[in-house]
Amino acid sequence: MSSAPPSGWFGSRPKDEEAMERATLEFADDLVHQFSERDQMYRDIDAVLFGELPVEIPEAYRKTAIEVRGGTTMAMHIANTVTAALSVNPMSIQFKPIGFGDIYQQNATLREHFFESSWKRQEEEARRQLLRLFMWSLAVKGEGILKTVERCHTAWGEYDKESKDIEAELDAIKEYDQDAKDRMYHTKTEEVKLRLPYPICTTDVPPETYYYTKNENGLTAVVEIKDLPYLEALERFDTGLDSHGNVVAPKTWSGLDPRAAELARAEWAGRYGRNGSSASSSNGSQTTIRCIEAWDYKCQVIVLQGPNQRHKGPGKMGEGTLCKVIPHSYGDPLLKTLRGPYFHALGITTASRLPERCGLGILAPFLTLFPILDSTLTMRLNAAYLTAFPAFKRNVPPGQVPGVPQAPYGNDGREQQQTKIEPGKLYPFDISPIDQPKSGIDFDKLQGDLQHFMDMALPSVVQGVVASDQSGYALNQAAYLARLGWDPIVSNAEVALGERVGFESWLIEKRIGEKVYAWGEIEAKKGKKTIGGQSKASWLGVGPDDLKGVHRYDAKLSPSTPSNEIIQTRAIGEKMQLKLITYEDAVEQSGSNPDEVEKSWLLHDLKNTQEVQTLLKQKVFQKLGTIESERMAAAGMPSPEEMSGVPPPNMAPPGAAGVPGGTPGTPPMGPPGGMPPNPVPSPGAGLPIAPPPPPGAGPGMPPGGIPGAPVVPGPPGGMISLPGGG
Repeated sequence: MSSAPPSGWFGSRPKDEEAMERATLEFADDLVHQFSERDQMYRDIDAVLFGELPVEIPEAYRKTAIEVRGGTTMAMHIANTVTAALSVNPMSIQFKPIGFGDIYQQNATLREHFFESSWKRQEEEARRQLLRLFMWSLAVKGEGILKTVERCHTAWGEYDKESKDIEAELDAIKEYDQDAKDRMYHTKTEEVKLRLPYPICTTDVPPETYYYTKNENGLTAVVEIKDLPYLEALERFDTGLDSHGNVVAPKTWSGLDPRAAELARAEWAGRYGRNGSSASSSNGSQTTIRCIEAWDYKCQVIVLQGPNQRHKGPGKMGEGTLCKVIPHSYGDPLLKTLRGPYFHALGITTASRLPERCGLGILAPFLTLFPILDSTLTMRLNAAYLTAFPAFKRNVPPGQVPGVPQAPYGNDGREQQQTKIEPGKLYPFDISPIDQPKSGIDFDKLQGDLQHFMDMALPSVVQGVVASDQSGYALNQAAYLARLGWDPIVSNAEVALGERVGFESWLIEKRIGEKVYAWGEIEAKKGKKTIGGQSKASWLGVGPDDLKGVHRYDAKLSPSTPSNEIIQTRAIGEKMQLKLITYEDAVEQSGSNPDEVEKSWLLHDLKNTQEVQTLLKQKVFQKLGTIESERMAAAGMPSPEEMSGVPPPNMAPPGAAGVPGGTPGTPPMGPPGGMPPNPVPSPGAGLPIAPPPPPGAGPGMPPGGIPGAPVVPGPPGGMISLPGGG
């Protein structure tokens, strides 16, 4: 782990490509040697998980013995349970505001929601549950690696072309000024970015392919050695394959082998043993190309090895073909370390500096027990199989002297065939079952010891196995203490995930330089809902103006149960009462954003004030009155305004057509109910001076209109009618 890349490995001039290729392979060979014991441990873990270890069975029992993979079942159950417990809740991002005030708090909230949404988008575009895969490697093998790179040239390859087309289209329009064109150009280009994939991608790296060197400042070099499908590798790096199974660099296709260009597509399969070629006969049937991807703080080097190149050369890595040398800005030029693209976390951390001991998985201390469990279960099944069907013997007939040989009971001296025992049949001789052999007492003790050790790997309380005499508090405490063993795994994962988010933020500001978008819910975080119980989802965008050079984030995982959350909430409440923490810290410890919680409660308290409640009631009553008026008008009934004599707001003024005193020849509009209009208009007609008559007081109706109603005397006869039709 303390070795460094050879001098002159990176940063070499193009004429030193052969030396760079040789130095890269030598450095990779040295790292593989240093990490050999770690790689062997990973192979042992895979063999246990996927049942590849043989079960020792004596030769005489191989015909009837059946292998039982109880250790494989237990190991897979432990790995799956722990991984699910650590990744059951989604990751949350926290960012401390860089200043005091609502603006800085809103910026912190935007960052948190955006990077949570961008992680979901990267998982969706990768079609992989990256967090669960990362936690699986971290918990089971003791190492977890994530790789985050930008992909502007591929994901946003059409952005430059479409932006130029939009600019040309707007320049052709003469009706708009430059400010309007700039606004339209910005809107259209942002819509283009919404349609394109996310310009940053993340993937998980298998720990067995990851090799590194580090010092007190951090990672100094990373080498990733992986096998890729030959078709994908050759097309991805734009290389070819010659007739001997060697990878051919693009610039040497025509000079190295005249047939290399012909073999680039049509005969690749033949070079890999599918058609019995020379490459397959010498090296076996292989369908992969080995890719050696090396990084230091200056550049990236990619070397490919064909099937004929793996076993050549002085080192164990063989020979290779240098395909790409790509300078990058992911390193720190002062410390000469890598800030990305790899983010590495250890599992159960130890003080050892050896790669096979510094980080351990939860299965590492129990690897020797799983094969023993397979053997003991196989023995028990074999014993049950041999002794399940009883065997019988014929007893000594009565009267026979022990030790004196006599003819068998019921035998007349002639040779007799072996008798087959049939259940339920009567025999002329006495039979009894043979006492079958039994396993010793130590075998049962061994079974108990194995179960005890397995409970240490995954306690029963974590699996949901509960005794009837245990209280709820005792169960909660037992589960909490059992999960304390996983705390180093969670802490190391949070550090690596926080560094990855900071690197993504740095890429957006320094490498992309544009606002990027992710579809997210503004108030859809755990425990964050609007007053109506709905979430507000929209496109969240973050650009260089929002980041401003600050890229320090905290990632939080929540492998907790509701009972633990209740205890934590009570503790936070007591601290708030004693004024030991601030309101913002209390909200953040609860997993929420202070500005959103404050805004939500401010709106809630404002709605509950007496003034706002009175205003809401008035608005509701006005709305109900409008609805009632429309309903009565649709049914042909007089509106409340007409019944009270108050003209509606949209009533035509006097003198209009159909109104008394209006245009001659126009039939007058009388009030509903058959009441005649005023024969002589008078000043102030229509004003509510006198109360209106009761409903139904027209001709043919009894006084008052309604039986039993009080009769109101009208004006004297011959008197000019009062305004309002009275």
